[in-house]
Amino acid sequence: MDFILNTLEYVKRDYTENRIRFFAEIFSWACSVISAIIFAATVPTVPVIPLYSIFISGCCAAAWTCWTRGSFGLLANYVFLITIDCIGLARMLLN
Repeated sequence: MDFILNTLEYVKRDYTENRIRFFAEIFSWACSVISAIIFAATVPTVPVIPLYSIFISGCCAAAWTCWTRGSFGLLANYVFLITIDCIGLARMLLN
């Protein structure tokens, strides 16, 4: 029970500290889940452009939230994912 109460307190504190970051993290999480659902529901004919757009948007929001928290490891991860996906999207659009 302490874990649940501590988690709820953490969420409340996080919301109070920076509401914009809090909602950016929710947006990022939603983009990730929506991307996974779209991918799973549309295999093998995945709508790549919308999927890339949603995923890259979520990664950008997540990268910003990592920057504001001072989390280098996660920031580096999201910047790397954004780079990979933008290259993939550009390659697809150019072919």
